[in-house]
Amino acid sequence: MTEQTTTTAPVLKKYRFSVADYHRLAELQFFPTGKRVELLDGEIVEMSPINSKHAFVVDQLMQWLVLHLHERAWIRVQNPVALDEFSEPEPDLTVAKRIPETFKNAHPKPQDILFLIEVADSSLAKDRLVKLPLYAAAGIPETWIVNLEEACVEVYTEPSSEGYAKVRTFQKGEVIKAGWVEGLAVDFFE
Repeated sequence: MTEQTTTTAPVLKKYRFSVADYHRLAELQFFPTGKRVELLDGEIVEMSPINSKHAFVVDQLMQWLVLHLHERAWIRVQNPVALDEFSEPEPDLTVAKRIPETFKNAHPKPQDILFLIEVADSSLAKDRLVKLPLYAAAGIPETWIVNLEEACVEVYTEPSSEGYAKVRTFQKGEVIKAGWVEGLAVDFFE
């Protein structure tokens, strides 16, 4: 009789990059030219290229937000947010408290953010499964995923360390009424 040994994969300890490490690597021009990356939970992750439809929807939303919220909020487009020591994602749109002088020396922190918007096509799985839980755990009060494939807007609220407790979906042709936004028609996909 022969004894069978079970071989298991070795447990590998991964190194988690801090925001400070990430910034230092950028200063050293470590990242390939033309590659967009972001820091998510200590891992440096490549960002999807921005196609024309994605850019168009970001522009449409930015125009509406600036027009309707400019006196009450600061709108940032594809700029970093400082979630914690290990995450500095770059959402498509950040609607922050109107304290722009603060952002001259530091990216917005969770307490500065009113809501975030991710426009998702090829990034939909990453936005839902990786970024959304990070936003919820950081206490971002509201996050939208603009789902280009299904032409809808998913609005997530009531954050906790377990994720967002509430999600509402607005279909093409409906009008968004959520948090800071009232009256935005979901017609910006074309």
